[in-house]
Amino acid sequence: MDNEEKLTFLEHFGILRKSLIKIVLLMIVLFIPAFYFRDLIMELALIPITDSLPENSKIIFTRPIEGLSSNIRVSFLASFICTFPLIIYEIWSFIKPGLYENEQKISALVIIIGTILFFIGAFCCYKFVAPVTFNVLINEYSSESITALPNVSDTLGFLSSIILSFGIIFEYPLIIYILSKFGVTSSSFLSSKRKYAILISTLISAILTPTTDIFSMLFMLVPLVVFYEIGIIVSYLTYKER
Repeated sequence: MDNEEKLTFLEHFGILRKSLIKIVLLMIVLFIPAFYFRDLIMELALIPITDSLPENSKIIFTRPIEGLSSNIRVSFLASFICTFPLIIYEIWSFIKPGLYENEQKISALVIIIGTILFFIGAFCCYKFVAPVTFNVLINEYSSESITALPNVSDTLGFLSSIILSFGIIFEYPLIIYILSKFGVTSSSFLSSKRKYAILISTLISAILTPTTDIFSMLFMLVPLVVFYEIGIIVSYLTYKER
């Protein structure tokens, strides 16, 4: 029995290792063209902040290696975002063997919707949340004696964290749907844990936002709380279907 369990664990570990290898290889392959077009990608990535910069202000770097590392970072971010559909596919493929046949039928739906939700979340952050956040953080605290000269490394780090975070946050309703479909959670359970969810969301917002500014934290906290409430509704509707 022990050998059988050990073999099962090793088989699962082998599947997980193959999935990680596929993801890493695709990221490397996509990183090459992303780095080749790094100037275009960098220009697009910095639009949310460049539109908010005061006159005569520029994004700078202060260390010789920082320019190269920033281009590598933005290329890596682009390759990761493009790899996300495969990440969802591999995660679902890892879970799928443990499901019943009728539960496996929603595979295509999970992969498609999961991919769409991630890109919607990332786009909404890039198009709406990030520009407002940068505008508040830069212009509200600038004055005649204080001029904003944002550091490119810090800017990309902040932008990457909120874009990826929003993409993952938008996956929450799908996760709740799956858990409710399989009977793991319910709307009543989620409702009863609301105060703990708000506390955890506050901690997550504080960790994921690299600045100590309350506004940037709220931009992360509000969607987390809203999507938790949406998750309750999704769970309730899913249970009605069962």
